[in-house]
Amino acid sequence: MRKHMDKIMQRMLALLFAVMTAAAAAVPRYSFADSEKKEDEENKLVYEKIPVSDLEVSELSPDTDVAFDYTDWWYSEWEDCRYIFLPSTADRSSLRITYEAKGELTLNDVPVISGEMTSVLSEADEFQVKVGKKDCGTLKIMQSQLGCIFLTTSHLGLGALDKNGRLTETGAAAMVNAEGGTEYIGDIEKITSHGNSSWDYSKKKSYNLKLPQKEDLFGMGSAKKWVLLSNYLDHSMLRNKTAEEMAKAIGMDYVLDSVFVDLYADGSYRGTYQLSERMQIQKNRVDIRDLEEKTEKLNDKALKEYPHKAEGAAKVSEYIENSYKYYDIPNDPDDITGGYLLQLQQWNRYGIKSDSGFVTSRGQAVEIDGPEYASKAQVEYIRAFVQDMEDAIYSEDGYNSKGKHYSDYMDVDSLIDAYLLQEFSENIDATNTSFYMWKESDKKGDGRIHFGPVWDMDLTYGNFRAVKSNSDGLSAYSMNTDNLFVICFPIHGYKESGRDTLGVSWVGQLYKNKNFARRAASAYFGRLMPFLERLTDKEDPYIKELAESIQSSAEMNNARWHTYGGPDYSVFGNSSGKDFMDSVELVRDFAERRMNGLVNQWKKKSFVRGDVNSDGKFDTADLVSMQKWLTKGGEPLDDWLAGDLYPDDCIDVFDLCIMRKELPGG
Repeated sequence: MRKHMDKIMQRMLALLFAVMTAAAAAVPRYSFADSEKKEDEENKLVYEKIPVSDLEVSELSPDTDVAFDYTDWWYSEWEDCRYIFLPSTADRSSLRITYEAKGELTLNDVPVISGEMTSVLSEADEFQVKVGKKDCGTLKIMQSQLGCIFLTTSHLGLGALDKNGRLTETGAAAMVNAEGGTEYIGDIEKITSHGNSSWDYSKKKSYNLKLPQKEDLFGMGSAKKWVLLSNYLDHSMLRNKTAEEMAKAIGMDYVLDSVFVDLYADGSYRGTYQLSERMQIQKNRVDIRDLEEKTEKLNDKALKEYPHKAEGAAKVSEYIENSYKYYDIPNDPDDITGGYLLQLQQWNRYGIKSDSGFVTSRGQAVEIDGPEYASKAQVEYIRAFVQDMEDAIYSEDGYNSKGKHYSDYMDVDSLIDAYLLQEFSENIDATNTSFYMWKESDKKGDGRIHFGPVWDMDLTYGNFRAVKSNSDGLSAYSMNTDNLFVICFPIHGYKESGRDTLGVSWVGQLYKNKNFARRAASAYFGRLMPFLERLTDKEDPYIKELAESIQSSAEMNNARWHTYGGPDYSVFGNSSGKDFMDSVELVRDFAERRMNGLVNQWKKKSFVRGDVNSDGKFDTADLVSMQKWLTKGGEPLDDWLAGDLYPDDCIDVFDLCIMRKELPGG
């Protein structure tokens, strides 16, 4: 019988951990009703206990030279049967089955000798299990078509991390693509929990991975840091992937790539996961100047070892308007204008989650994710820049007291694109958290903030019921596909924190300007609609194509986690269909209704970009009209806003130059 010494050691450590945890915990109290329910469940589970233990199937990736490409069988309490979940790389005609049993084990009356290679699993997808003459129930075999990750941990195991998200694990991994080719074999330097509330609500957890060195995984570019998204709260498992595809279609500067894989950890199948790039400043992620790296080279200690301080607040954990926090780092680079990676943050997470950051005068908490450990000078620079931008946003004419328009501080088109992804999907976290922006150094970039990449979109497309309201008394419902969600994008905390903050987000405030609203409507039809029509097409929807590419894995995932069957199986809302494809159809149907709802909202506001003569197309006639108007020799423009290609609410030579560049042949 094959011995897995590492697994035995893990079990001993896990048992010790469980004993220590149980000793420290209070004794649970059970009611008589609980006892009856438990007894009733036990009576129904005929095959929960059978005279077979430690059954494992190994040699799952024959072209991969590792000892941990194996999995145990899984007992399903919902079906009172057992499963073996196989990756695409497994050759069912040549697998090794190892077990302990009180008698001869047979599958459909075929004897299985422990520790020997067998072809029995290639003969059927369902087997009757017997030990001697004893009926031990049904064994079902499922196989995926995706690539996979085999993960082995070094200490208490992934199960212990699931129970205590503050733990840190290490280990090793073999990552294999669907064709059996090796993507990575080596150490995992760090495994940690990923997610905030999603970690607490999900039985199937998400994890952050850090490799010892940069590696190119599944063609996504070299990096050390990666994330395994469980998508447990999203029964379609496609909401994040759809956002990724939409961001590419609309033309966002940076989009974080991902691939779906099957995860096997410590000898057990864990389900369908989305291996994704992490949000960070890095050549293959957000490719801007790494200010933190530049700062590290000028200082003797690790940046996080310098004193952590706050200005305008008594301590770094406080959320107070006009406060900021930083690390007291002695030496700064000469250029501190970038790059910066920022995230809008909830007031009640800002103190705990944000190492560096600031709160604007109107109560918007901004987390500085890059540099994560920012100096005082760096925080003061980007804080002042954002505050000037915010002052312009909330002014009556879009100009702050310094005479600068909000478009001098931000790329307006990038904000509109980022907004459209939030609006279309009715993301209940929109502008509260996971809403990112970046600024390049003035020496390399355009000196403005750009919005993106898109991130954390699992609570979208009707996956969470919520009514959002802002301080103007306006509200919208996340399940109503006809409303405009932008009217209630709030600064999260204006009510909950008990402080006198504004309560209307930057996007919500800008949308009050009819010019901005028309730009958003125009971008919706011009840049987003072609993708949406393809995504939701009744005959051949793109989302169905995405679903079919992971369907066999998704069905394995459901057998493991029991996620389908209707609203009763949803953590939130009613986004669970009767099966995987039905759950995907719920997303497609919501997206189609949402697409039509926004058409009705915006069809009268939109314009064709560059179409200053309002004839429905952008051509040289518009260029001639613009040139004549600028030289005071032409008629007034029919739609000057369509010609405001550098969106600063005025027409000038800059717009003319952009028009010439964008015209065919220009």
